[in-house]
This record gives sequence, C-alpha cells and structure tokens, in this order.
Amino acid sequence: MSLITRCKLIGLALLLGSSAAAAFPDKPVTLVVPAPPGGTADTVVRTLAPRLSAILGHPVLVENKAGASGVIASQAVAGAAPDGHTLLMNYTSHAINPWLMAKLPYDSVKAFAPVAFLGKVPLLLAVPADGHRNVAELIADARANPGKLSYGSSATGGASHLGGELFSQLTGGRMVLVPYKGGAAAATDLAAGRISMLLDSQLALQGVQQGGRVRFLGVASEKPSAVFPDLEPVGRSLPGFEATAWFGVMAPAGTPSAVLDRLNAEINRVLSDPDVARQLLSRGFEVQAMPSAAWRDFLAAETRRWGDLIKRANLKAE
Repeated sequence: MSLITRCKLIGLALLLGSSAAAAFPDKPVTLVVPAPPGGTADTVVRTLAPRLSAILGHPVLVENKAGASGVIASQAVAGAAPDGHTLLMNYTSHAINPWLMAKLPYDSVKAFAPVAFLGKVPLLLAVPADGHRNVAELIADARANPGKLSYGSSATGGASHLGGELFSQLTGGRMVLVPYKGGAAAATDLAAGRISMLLDSQLALQGVQQGGRVRFLGVASEKPSAVFPDLEPVGRSLPGFEATAWFGVMAPAGTPSAVLDRLNAEINRVLSDPDVARQLLSRGFEVQAMPSAAWRDFLAAETRRWGDLIKRANLKAE
C-alpha cells in the first residue's frame, strides 16, 4: 500500500469518526446497570442521568439488569450496537468475574471500550466493639497468631471476601474465612464477636454501628477518603492494601473513538459539578474523574491485581 493510499484511508477514518461524533446522539442513550434499583450503582447513575441528558440533548435512560454478578447486564451491552447509545455502568466485579467464572459469555476485555471512570465507595474495616483498638494492633495480632483470627464475607468473590483475603495475605496471618449469605448476617456475627473483622460498606454496617456494637478501625485504601476523613487508611499500616468498590462506564467494543471521547468529556463535565460531587459524597460515593485511556489502564491493572490474589488464594472458577 502506497503512502498516499494510507494517508487517504487515515483521512477517511478521521472524517467518519468526526461525523459519528457530530451525529451522536440521535436518539435516547440507555445506561444499563447490573444492580437492582436503590443500591449505590443505581443511585449514582440516576444522579448523573438527568444532567447528562441536558448536555446531550436526548434522554439518558436507566435500565436495571441485576443478576449473576453483573454478567447479565454485561452480556446485554456487549451484544448491543457499537454506536454509543447503549452503555454499561459496571463495578469491581467486572475485574473479578474472569477469574471466578469458568465460562463468561463475552470477553471482559475485548468486548468493551472504556468510556469514563466515575469514582469509588470506600469499604470500612470493622471489628467488634470490644475487639482490636486500632489497625496496627489488628495487624500485629494477625501476624503473631496465624490462623487465630477470622474475617467475614458477605458474598464469595465479592469485595468483602477478596478484601479480607488480601488483608490475610499481606499480614501473613492465615486468617480464617467465615462465609455468609448476606451482609446483614455477617454484621450481626461481627457485633456478637463471632468473627474478628469484616470489610463492608457503611450501608451494610450502619445498623450495628449505630447501636455501638462495632468499631470502625479504618478505610480499606492506601490514601485518605473524602467520605471518611477521620478514619485511617489501612494501607498506611499495610502497604499494598486497597479494597475499595469502584464504578465506571463502558461501551460495546467498536464504538467510534470520537463518540467515546465525547462521552468521556461530557460525563467528566457532570462529575466536575460541585453539587453533583456533594450529593454523591453524602451517599458515601467519592467522585473521581479520569481520561478514558487512564480508565482503561486502571481496569487492566485491577483485573491483574485481583487475578493474582485469586490465584494465590487458590480460589477455583465455577
């Protein structure tokens, strides 16, 4: 192929991309959420949707497709037309599912294009009210007494499970996993002192916390949290410890780059609104905008990180 021909093809691709961006959107945009109404993911999307609708000039509709750790929603978007009108709001499970599910109906990397990162919900490290007094004491006890301490998990392969496993691995404490069918049961047993620690959201823990039956030692991150500025980042005492729940928007693979760039810019524009940030912060969500390329790199790094942890823990795909 001659240089002139290559230049013509590149020019045509740029022209088509510009045309796609100029025409987008030409109908309502649907944001598919892999969770039922009322949860954190749904709340975040429904906060952003009306503002994004006003900017795009077309309605942004929210469609809840809960089930199978996000697989149902992800499959629906992976098979949608790659034109930017069908988007997926996904979270941490997207980076975990490839390692714990033997046969996904899509390629979690190749089937999607990154659109925009939205932010994080910090998980809290909680202990019984009469338990360890601070993070350093808990770490020291785990290291000095391997196999003695336990941690609860509200769902296999979820953030509380893998976050507890990461804590166990980094301390070398060989902590005992105690699985539960839900966060409420785990929180109840934590308050009763039947388990040593639990990582979960403020929402899952607020019932026992308000009763003074548990103590929050820190946030499961390496950096301070805007949501809980008075709590110690556990990663300061345990380098490498990060177990926040993150959220981001994806599109079907093949969506024109100009459309992805516009969506990224407009979503970040909404996230930069101080009123939006304050509203979400009051609900435990910390806004964190980033360029689509940085979001892609973050997702790849998270997928590797959780995959490495799952392999070390010898957790089997189902």
